[in-house]
Amino acid sequence: MESGRARIELCFDSENFAEVVHAAVLPEVHSSPANRARASFKREGCKIILEVSAADAASLRASLSSFMRWLKLAVELGG
Repeated sequence: MESGRARIELCFDSENFAEVVHAAVLPEVHSSPANRARASFKREGCKIILEVSAADAASLRASLSSFMRWLKLAVELGG
């Protein structure tokens, strides 16, 4: 399946804020269709790590765009 792959690490000032953002976005990860892209989304302390692999560049870009929108919204609402 894997044609493209990306890893994004986001570092926050506190573990609490990282947990709020992670918890807000996690339901989107579980509800996303996995037919053309797969994602790993985890929190390690103050850091959130997103890894996406996709069948093609278009699917990778679409998945990354969706995740970045969800993360941006979670940060804006959580802060």
